[in-house]
Amino acid sequence: MGFFSTWSPDHAGIRPLDSRERIYGFMDLFWNWFGDSANASSWYFGGLLALAGLPVLFWNTLLWSPLIILPWALLALISFRTGATTVLLAIPALGTRGGALFLGIAETVVQIGWTTVTTYIGAVSLVRIWSGSASPSLGGHSLSLTMAILAIALVQGVTASLGAGAIRGLKWATSLLLLVFGGIESWQVFSHWRLREILAFRPQSPPPFGPVRLFDISFVNVWTWLQVGDFARFSKSGRGALMGSWLGLWIGQAWFVLVGATALLGLGLLSGHLDPEDSDPSRLMARLGLSGIALSVIFLSCVSVSSSNLYGAGLGLLSLMGEKSRRRGPGPALLFVSILAMGAAFIPFLFDSFIQYFTGFLTAIGGLFIPLWSLVLADFLLRRRSRIHPEALFDFTPGSLYWGTGGVNPAGLVALFFGILFYYGFPEIYPRIAGSIGISLPAILVTGSLYLFLSRLLDYRSPGQA
Repeated sequence: MGFFSTWSPDHAGIRPLDSRERIYGFMDLFWNWFGDSANASSWYFGGLLALAGLPVLFWNTLLWSPLIILPWALLALISFRTGATTVLLAIPALGTRGGALFLGIAETVVQIGWTTVTTYIGAVSLVRIWSGSASPSLGGHSLSLTMAILAIALVQGVTASLGAGAIRGLKWATSLLLLVFGGIESWQVFSHWRLREILAFRPQSPPPFGPVRLFDISFVNVWTWLQVGDFARFSKSGRGALMGSWLGLWIGQAWFVLVGATALLGLGLLSGHLDPEDSDPSRLMARLGLSGIALSVIFLSCVSVSSSNLYGAGLGLLSLMGEKSRRRGPGPALLFVSILAMGAAFIPFLFDSFIQYFTGFLTAIGGLFIPLWSLVLADFLLRRRSRIHPEALFDFTPGSLYWGTGGVNPAGLVALFFGILFYYGFPEIYPRIAGSIGISLPAILVTGSLYLFLSRLLDYRSPGQA
């Protein structure tokens, strides 16, 4: 009762927090990110990895993913130390106005975009389960699909509008239920076929994406969990912020990726052929007679992940408002983005296939946030050597500590702009090189190095830099 007695729907605005408000323990953050990553899109991505071969699947899931999650989890540690929301993390590198405007707009739009992905996957799966059809076509079910999208969007919007207190309780409940229902699914999937059969299965057709492209998608899939700071600021300890976020995201994602991959290969054993659209989690569950369990898992995972996505979108929108609104709380902003997300959930209908929308969305947002977090981490670790003045992050007045020049840090703004151009332009200019080494790691090195070079060249030293 102590938690809920100190929380109201509009409680935690963008302002410094006192010690009584830091009520997220290690397991709170673990279940928060476990519930977010154990979702239908992770299952779907697992199927895409399986199409590229089992070595790619295991290398990505067991080695690559935990490595790329670690620097992302470092953002959670920064938020714990400073009490900063996600948007405020960019202020030292981009300046007060630059950080708030760029990341405020970007977080709002992208978090709503992520909600369209999870809502659509969930709605399609629910319709297939409800209709008892494993067919990839949903012809004749347009009304059912519309109602499913609206139902999921309504539930997750109401939950997000209630604020972080309701989301915290939801994550505990949904994560524990996901363990039960997901465990039943996992047992059925892994016990239906012998491991030897699954490991021996080889797709007949070439995969839609090669290993390097999938590794880039995996990078984007992790570094665009933008609400990391919006929840980590409530952590009681640095260990909980860093390790709880890291382990929760990795374990939840790895579990559903591996089960999704096994399910896809199992469907291939049943039908004799594989297709990227077979990654939809509902199709195999219908074949195994587990429609009810699948429906429960998909519904819980969609509501869980989308509620925190919408909370992040609301905090992003709140950062663009006046000081009084920022300090009062995110209630009106959360309500607005929840209503907006209900309409945005139908955007995938405008594309020829969901896989086209999903991969196009990841490519688009990767070009924004891989360069952004590269320079934020370079600024924190190498330029400022982990020294940031927390109170200055909340000061939006001209001439404040991180104000910069006209409200922006020129070095950060130029490095970010160039990093974005590099991310999108490098594969077009040098497709063979990009196809062999990927784009994520080169973009990180180019953006971070350019930022440090420009910082020294322009001799831009904020008053708060040590």
